[in-house]
Amino acid sequence: MGCATTVKDIGRPETIENRWDILYRDYPEVYDEFTSVPYSKSWIEVAKKLFSFGNKTIADIGSGSGISTFEIAGYARLVIGIEPEDAMRELAVENAKAKKLENVIFKKGWAESIPLDDNSVDAAIAVTGGNFSSRENISKFISEAERITKRYGYIIAVNVAPRWYGGDLAPVILGKGRTTGLDIEGVADETLTQMGFSHQDYYSIQYYRTVDKIVQTYGFIFGRKAIKYVKEHQKTTINWKFRIHYREV
Repeated sequence: MGCATTVKDIGRPETIENRWDILYRDYPEVYDEFTSVPYSKSWIEVAKKLFSFGNKTIADIGSGSGISTFEIAGYARLVIGIEPEDAMRELAVENAKAKKLENVIFKKGWAESIPLDDNSVDAAIAVTGGNFSSRENISKFISEAERITKRYGYIIAVNVAPRWYGGDLAPVILGKGRTTGLDIEGVADETLTQMGFSHQDYYSIQYYRTVDKIVQTYGFIFGRKAIKYVKEHQKTTINWKFRIHYREV
């Protein structure tokens, strides 16, 4: 099954082969489309059982195009999205206007240097944060999250579970038995556990509906091996295992 070509697609490569930095900078609309694909279970369904969002001020660190921010906004009093990439943040602002949300704002900032005052939020949340690339970055994020979060508030980090990079196609993307390199989730899990975080896992299915859709979004991000596999197997869903780390401040 071939993929339909649009004017917007002309000049766009078939895939960026797991270069998330390029995705965030140059293709925010693809990231937005990827994160908008429906799941059988959302992270916030699980997180709500760990932390009460009602009437709270929440910092959404690495807010991207605003998908996680808008999910939180359905429960919280105010959500402050922190995002370093201008293109992503601008798209988030546009999306918020389209949704007519008045309890969200977006600021430019990094997980390692959050532009918020001390003790100013009830929780700091990072959903599949791109800042979780090394132990040093994770430690800096936690330090900043502790600074901005009120006492008895929570730090919550939602990530793909170890060895589940790319969901159930991890063996295809990474190679069988491979647990290093792109599979940075293991580093995040080990680091957060050592820092006293508890965790809860959950499974969810992502529904793309058509092969074209999964190739143009998931395949564009995760590479040619993934594209070849979904085409050969006419795959339209991806199974994921996620891990929510949480700790009281």
